[in-house]
Amino acid sequence: MKRALLLLLTFIVLTFIHHPTFAQSGGSVKAHLVNSKSNEPVEFAMVAVVKAADSATVTNANADQNGRITITGLAPGNYKLVAKQLGLAAKVTPFSLSTGKMTIDLGKLIMEPDVKSLSAIVVEGQQAPVRVKKDTVEFNAGSYKTQPNDNVEQLLKKLPGVEVDRDGKVTAQGQQVSKVYVDGKEFFGNDPKAAIKNLPADAIAKVQVIDDKTEKTKNTGIDDGQREKVLNLTLKEDKKKGWFGNASASGGNTDRFLGQFNINRFDKQKQVSALFLSNNINESGFSMEDLNAFTGGNTFDAFRDANGNTSINIGANGRANVNGVFSGVSGGLITNHTGGLNYSDLWGKKDEIKFNSSFVTVVSNNTLVQDDAIENPAQNLLTTQRSVGENKYNSYRLNMNLEYKMDSLTTMRIKPNLSYGYRSGRNTLNYNTTSYAADPRNLGNQFLDQTIRTPVLAGQFSVNRRIPNGRGSYNMYITGSYSPYSNKYSNNSLLARFNDAGIRQDSLSNLYTGQTTDGSQINGTLSHIRQINKKQKLNLTVSQNLQYRHDEAEQATLNYNAVTGNYDILNPQYSGDYNNTNYRYSSSVGLNKATDKLTVNLSAEAANLGLKGQVNTATSPIERNQWVLAPSANISYRPKPGSNFYFYMRNDALMPAITDLQPFLNTANTNYKRIGNPDLRLARYVTVSTNFNTYDQKTNNYINFYASYNYYWNGFSTESFTDEGGVTTSRPINADGNYNLSLGTNLGRPSKIKGLRFNLGLNGNLNRNINFINDNKNSVLRISPGLSLGSSFDRDNYQFSIRTYTAYNNAKNSYQSAADRQYFSFNNWYSASVKPVKNWRIFSELFQNLYRGKPSTSNTSVYLLNAGIERYLLKGQNLTIGLNAFDLLDQNAALQRSLSNTGQTTRTQTNTIGQYFSLRLTYKISRVGTPNSNTPGGMIIMR
Repeated sequence: MKRALLLLLTFIVLTFIHHPTFAQSGGSVKAHLVNSKSNEPVEFAMVAVVKAADSATVTNANADQNGRITITGLAPGNYKLVAKQLGLAAKVTPFSLSTGKMTIDLGKLIMEPDVKSLSAIVVEGQQAPVRVKKDTVEFNAGSYKTQPNDNVEQLLKKLPGVEVDRDGKVTAQGQQVSKVYVDGKEFFGNDPKAAIKNLPADAIAKVQVIDDKTEKTKNTGIDDGQREKVLNLTLKEDKKKGWFGNASASGGNTDRFLGQFNINRFDKQKQVSALFLSNNINESGFSMEDLNAFTGGNTFDAFRDANGNTSINIGANGRANVNGVFSGVSGGLITNHTGGLNYSDLWGKKDEIKFNSSFVTVVSNNTLVQDDAIENPAQNLLTTQRSVGENKYNSYRLNMNLEYKMDSLTTMRIKPNLSYGYRSGRNTLNYNTTSYAADPRNLGNQFLDQTIRTPVLAGQFSVNRRIPNGRGSYNMYITGSYSPYSNKYSNNSLLARFNDAGIRQDSLSNLYTGQTTDGSQINGTLSHIRQINKKQKLNLTVSQNLQYRHDEAEQATLNYNAVTGNYDILNPQYSGDYNNTNYRYSSSVGLNKATDKLTVNLSAEAANLGLKGQVNTATSPIERNQWVLAPSANISYRPKPGSNFYFYMRNDALMPAITDLQPFLNTANTNYKRIGNPDLRLARYVTVSTNFNTYDQKTNNYINFYASYNYYWNGFSTESFTDEGGVTTSRPINADGNYNLSLGTNLGRPSKIKGLRFNLGLNGNLNRNINFINDNKNSVLRISPGLSLGSSFDRDNYQFSIRTYTAYNNAKNSYQSAADRQYFSFNNWYSASVKPVKNWRIFSELFQNLYRGKPSTSNTSVYLLNAGIERYLLKGQNLTIGLNAFDLLDQNAALQRSLSNTGQTTRTQTNTIGQYFSLRLTYKISRVGTPNSNTPGGMIIMR
């Protein structure tokens, strides 16, 4: 183990010793920029130093208020200093540095007025590395070097203020990117990873980081001040005239394989893309976005466990584990096949119709062995269990988007989507429960054969009609969905209980349960915005809102009949039907003030919330009806490009979910049972949140701060009863006093050494949950602060990255202090890459996952070391051959620890992929027009 770590450290050191440029020279250049017409200094001009040979950007900065600029940290070589300012022509000045002369003063540089129009401000051959508009930062992709066969993800990692994590999640200027467009058009729906992981970097001309209005604002016309980070990738002109893409194939020992393919054909109006992935190396897995698509946005309900809880853990790689159902890359042996098609087009004489459609399918199989150690000190229970099973997950999703500009004032949007999710599994569970004194409570086993089907038909429809001269608008926005959910399973189990005297009592059950739920919902908003003071930019907003949902649920449980050999004896304890309708009808009025820098919204909503449900048609219906007043306020302030302050506050009410109201016992787990509570009432809450982001265009520093607080009256909690045999039955209840507080900050800044950047993140969560254990009130207070540190060093021929995250978890129980638990988790990642010669690249990465707490016997340490070497072949380096090693230390393990709101600690270990070696071929497909010639760098600021 120590030898392997020593070898890795030696490799990293040699990586940087190999390159003399790692020790940055102290070369510098100075200049004084002066306007030729006024003889005044050119304040805050944008300046870039580019290489004379290929015009690749070395560094960029801004002149000060006196027009002076000093740039340091330059190595010996030939350069150009390029200065740009709005209204002035580009000033390009060559200079050279040598070992004998590492400092040069260019003196006074005269900048002439630019007689060209603003649209032609870029001198031919002077491409701009950075353009700044009111709500957009635009990067010229050609100014940032990428490797042959790199995808867009590698390009984004080089852009200042942009971060990409292991799973492809993009953060720009401290905020997560929600969408990625290609030439302004949707690309595979709203999945950013589809674009950045499949499009080649050399196809991109520009990357635009945009502060975009939310979908709700666009469709209702009411500007809530919130902005989303959106990326728009503009393609090179020659890439709009043919096919381009990548194809990869990999094979290794232990029968490991991977096949990956993507092909694209774009022109100025039409986009066609196809992608395919097939592998058994746990390459894909599922993210939260995937699971929401799989279940039609019903992830929490679709995968509730036997206690009615939904535990979702997102790993450092972005994969989601939902109650052990989906374990992604971190658990199980997964064979995954994914395919997708995307089509976009413009129709009409004036391109008044925009159309986009995408289809994605995922077929996945998982062989899972999972061991759980569950500590429930509040109830004096220790449970160990092992689950072994084969699971299949299929998902099919079709999205369409049609936007029609009926005239200059009216726009209509239609977004239908259809999805189908299928899950089947055959799992065997063995468990054993004791007290902390090792007294037996129960043991058992069960075989569960389950099939879940979730078809979803959904859509959006909106019409926006603007009043001429900016005097307001009329808006209609409707969303709806229909989902006939089906869950069928057979459960053959043995449960042995032990009473206080240690006497064992066995019970056998062989049940078949069928659950069906037909759920439909529709939400609609009619709104009118009217200008009441043009000078003050003050608007009156009036809206009518409707939220309506209807569910019809039925559960039938049959006992096995040994005489007939069929499941044909109805078990009334676990059977019944239930229908539920809940709605929210409201009227709201508000004042809106929206300027370029400031947006203020004050509103009040009078809402009627209603619920009507009936258990088994013979019983009396359950009805709830209540009026609530829901005031809200939000303020958004954008003092300058890249900076934003946002504050939000609202008081509102929540209706209970359909699954919490259904009074049916869940039979999926004989050790834990859950039943709904039809007497649940609505909950009231207040939420306050704030967010501050600032990004400095001059220094490429960013700071983000966020905080949110939620407090609940009559909130939803859990009441549980555990019998002497250790079997727990729980149900949801109403309770006062639940709250959660979260806050954090993220900071990022480059250093004076080119390519070296640092990031710091602090976050904390404080959560209180009131629950009842055998009629005893228990308040669980959870505290979980975290610290993240990161550093990256990115140059043309080598890259080095460090990411570390440390979290502390502490749970205190008011009912039993002996149930208090605390532990630390450490997740660290190190990577290094070097090109020792032109056509070779060597790389490695190390993942470290540690858990530390009490007792020390539960402490775990896992290290995963990967490495590889690549060779670029053919003209243009279109072919790459690589040798890869996975888990060189041969100790990969999927370990996870979680702490629930009720104070229960779960330690989970699953089987996962082990050590293997593989050979990989990647070919860059390029059948396009004549490539653009290289152009020197420059810089522009646009307002």
